[in-house]
Amino acid sequence: MRKCFAKWKYTTKGDTLLKLRKVEIVGFKSFCERTVVTFSGTGTTCIVGPNGCGKSNVVDAISWVLGEQSHKSLRAERMADCIFNGTTKRPPMGLAEVTLTMEDPELAEAARFVIEGSPATDASETGPGNLELPATPPADADPSEPSAPSEPTDRPPAEGQAETPAAPADSGSFGKKKRKAEKPPTVTKPGEVVVSRRLYRSGQSEYLINGRVARLRDIQEMFMGVGLGPDSYAIIEQGRIGQILATKPMERRAIIEEAAGVTKFKTKKRLSEAKLESSKVNLSRVNDIVVEVEKQLGSLKRQAAKARRYSEIRDQMRGIVRQMLAGKARELDGEAARLSTQLAELTAAETQRAQAIHEQEAEQDRQSQRIYSLDAELRQNQNLLNQTALEVDRGENRITFNRTRSAELAGRNEQLGVERRTLTGQLLEWEFRNEAQQDAVDAARAPILGPYR
Repeated sequence: MRKCFAKWKYTTKGDTLLKLRKVEIVGFKSFCERTVVTFSGTGTTCIVGPNGCGKSNVVDAISWVLGEQSHKSLRAERMADCIFNGTTKRPPMGLAEVTLTMEDPELAEAARFVIEGSPATDASETGPGNLELPATPPADADPSEPSAPSEPTDRPPAEGQAETPAAPADSGSFGKKKRKAEKPPTVTKPGEVVVSRRLYRSGQSEYLINGRVARLRDIQEMFMGVGLGPDSYAIIEQGRIGQILATKPMERRAIIEEAAGVTKFKTKKRLSEAKLESSKVNLSRVNDIVVEVEKQLGSLKRQAAKARRYSEIRDQMRGIVRQMLAGKARELDGEAARLSTQLAELTAAETQRAQAIHEQEAEQDRQSQRIYSLDAELRQNQNLLNQTALEVDRGENRITFNRTRSAELAGRNEQLGVERRTLTGQLLEWEFRNEAQQDAVDAARAPILGPYR
């Protein structure tokens, strides 16, 4: 077993102490479930556990919510690794959130001044990691569920009121508005300050002071006067004491100045000197512009004289042009009257011509109807003529075929007559031969049949 101590600075300011009351962690590194670490303030708080159980993650969470921007200082390869990446039994989470609750009347007054004096919507002052984001899921939501996109907010909530949670992904806009109205405001005790930081899986993050969206600069300015910050001596990690003792005198002086509470003023001095240097550069630029303008002053005077002369000549020219245009207008009026008379005459002639054309068109329509009827009759006669010619052609073809067939039949008849005569001669010859054969047979049978008769 090993012990890891998170030492928090208690700054004495009059009769008050800056006290860390509570740390709420959800989705940060190994804290998949909402974990609340309470500091009673009556003694030393220790976090005890074996190696790798996440003791140092509590210190990293405190440094992270105080504005730590280096992922190497948080022992991560990138800032997104600070979000719970999931295990075999738990899905990864969509955001990481750490909330610090501190008690100090002066710090609460500084927080109120920061919220009222530097609104989070100032785009020119927005630094990295301070982008104003849509509302996030409520604190009592299931941390194992990945974050769903939420409804964007047009303005930050009022002081002392937490941001409105987004409705579930499967609910409509009415459900979103209803849950937005039912979200209770963040209730803080007098003198308490609640600082939160959220990091989304997309890489966007936001800071909140008493439930209201703020900038990273607001967080830094609020804690700078009391010596808090990610690199301050308020958080002493393992090996930090030896590092402080081995540092150079200038670096050790920075720690002493931070303990004395002058770091905030030195930072403001550095920013003021930077603004003063920028103003000097701008003033030098203005002087250069003045010198250049003085050089151009003579040329501009000559140009102004030319412009005045041009204006006078232009006015004279406009008067002459107006006179010319007035005479031209009178001439055009007379020409317009003459053209109006001529237009009336042409209109009357056009009316007569149009009536004549109308009559001719009517006659043309009648002739066209007559032509259409004659054309139909001509087509009918043409069809009849074509049909008659077709019948005549068919009759001629039948006559030609019949003549050819008659010639063929006459030839066939003659051939049959020749064959009949040939067959008649052969028949007579066969009958003659048959009778001769019969006589021969009878003559041959007579000697044989004689004794038997």
